[in-house]
Amino acid sequence: MKNREQVVVLDDDSSILTGLERLLTGFGYQVRLHSEPDDFFRSGLPTVPACLLLDNQLGDCLNGVQVHEEIIRRGWFIPTVFLTAHWNVQVVVNVMRAGADGFLTKPFDPEELVDAVGQALQHSRLRHQEEFRAAEARARAAALSPREREVVRLVIDGLLNKEIADQLDIALVTVKLHRGRAMRKLGAGNPADLVHIARLANITR
Repeated sequence: MKNREQVVVLDDDSSILTGLERLLTGFGYQVRLHSEPDDFFRSGLPTVPACLLLDNQLGDCLNGVQVHEEIIRRGWFIPTVFLTAHWNVQVVVNVMRAGADGFLTKPFDPEELVDAVGQALQHSRLRHQEEFRAAEARARAAALSPREREVVRLVIDGLLNKEIADQLDIALVTVKLHRGRAMRKLGAGNPADLVHIARLANITR
């Protein structure tokens, strides 16, 4: 699994980049190094589960907090662990509130850093799994007929079969037929599965 995950490092200190690359490749991770924010943003996000080790002091460029703000502004998702030699309580509070996954001070403990990377990558793996399930659900939902989709939407709203029949002015047996077909097409084994998969597929009003 590790060889399909990537740790991105943004730090303006070449010795830190070299040390982190050596440390993390030793644990089986792919490592991508950047010394400037512009280079990081030009490269874009990895397509595999990944995390970012982000220095907060980046010379004359943007600082780490500003880089993290730009990541959020772009709508990017990459779990981020801050690394810094200079910090204060307010900075820590602000970056954690903004969604950072960790905050380590330099010089950092290698074991603590590897643990933080592991936790951040676990967060990324879960997000990738959610995105895969959502894409799969959307593909299944594409096979629904307009009436089946309408019935599913009403199920999501919490209506019973009889209430759906009354609202759509169709027979109860017809509702059951459409609902059963929708469950098969969506791969739902029970009503709870139907609601969950339909929400993943964004079948809403």
